[in-house]
Amino acid sequence: MGRRIFRINLLQGFLYPTTGLKRLLAAWLVLPVSLAVLVPPILLGLGLKTSTSVQGIPLTLTILSVCILVGSLPFTCLAGYLLRCRKQVMLGNASLPAWTGLRSLLKDGGGMDMLGIWFATPALMLVAFALTSLAGTISNFTSHHTWGAFFIALFGSGAGLLSLLLALIYWIFVLLVSPMATLRLALGASPFQAVSLKGIMGDIGRGFGDYLLCCVLVWGVSVLFQMAQAAFWPLILVTFPAQVYLQLVWANLLGQYAVAYLPERL
Repeated sequence: MGRRIFRINLLQGFLYPTTGLKRLLAAWLVLPVSLAVLVPPILLGLGLKTSTSVQGIPLTLTILSVCILVGSLPFTCLAGYLLRCRKQVMLGNASLPAWTGLRSLLKDGGGMDMLGIWFATPALMLVAFALTSLAGTISNFTSHHTWGAFFIALFGSGAGLLSLLLALIYWIFVLLVSPMATLRLALGASPFQAVSLKGIMGDIGRGFGDYLLCCVLVWGVSVLFQMAQAAFWPLILVTFPAQVYLQLVWANLLGQYAVAYLPERL
């Protein structure tokens, strides 16, 4: 079966985002562009609400839906670009690809969004159940709405505590398997096929050592950055650029993984 470790160039992965500085800058601009795009529908919605007699929940939900739809498009393009990076690395392109083909970016980004929804839904359901189970317990502390009362209520609710614990375990599991799901998507699988647990574990098993090493390094760097941010709060200004940088690193490492361990699927 060959070696299962050290077949991926880690330095290349961490330097990959610097191979196209203008294209990296375009990725970093996604957040401010999204915020800028959100302003017109918000102002339009506020104008409609003040200039017409239509009031209440339906209009509020309509405004919210428009804002979410319009504001999420730049992030969908970014997700599509990250998938494109995986594909280009698999084809031997060592530099960041161009931001061309809006339709292609949106299509690929839609697939990535579906993976995100698929993985996030169980965790959200567990957290929602945990918070719901706390409703009865925390009602005993109506005159003491403090964090201490909340944690007392939490530990007094076995179901709520178990649900939060399961949500944490599940989320750690997602952090380990979701990168491979995105690589399977880049290799041509449908979103439904990409989340096949049997397929994911089989692909991880082809190069388990390298895959685990990549996970530890990328998520370790992310945790270290968050610790530095907690100690020096101005770093919050570069949180989004830092996360985008790490996602581009992941794109390169996963592309290399496909070349090293899944060549027959290229």
